[in-house]
Amino acid sequence: MSHFSKIAVKFKDKSCLVEALQRFGFFPMLHHKPVNLYGWHGDKREQVAHVVVPRNQISSLSNDLGFYWNGTEYECLISEYDQGAGIAQAGQGLGANFLPKLQQEYINLYLPKLATQLGGEVVATATKVSVTTVRVSLPTETVRR
Repeated sequence: MSHFSKIAVKFKDKSCLVEALQRFGFFPMLHHKPVNLYGWHGDKREQVAHVVVPRNQISSLSNDLGFYWNGTEYECLISEYDQGAGIAQAGQGLGANFLPKLQQEYINLYLPKLATQLGGEVVATATKVSVTTVRVSLPTETVRR
């Protein structure tokens, strides 16, 4: 039985998280109240989540992937097995690169949304290895006295 781990990745916006997961070919299930996750044998686990990618979408040997809303952000619940096996694609498992890739997709969706909410826009994005730099243009107010 694989052990589930909480991963320190900050996901605050559900719609951006769901769309980021969909970009990998997953169709997450959304729940108002958290539901139990299931292991690869179909065994009910004690971990619960509000956003769940069912194990059968990940691979035949995978566990559910979950995201639990703690009131501030979504905590990622992923099994040790799924962190190590796969190529970050629906039906092919998750693998070691999945969370950094998911985080990148999330950021690419979340930052433009956040900039728009603040009245600005993303003007440039550059990625070097695992570091993404985003330039945002925000309106400024001139106060005359």
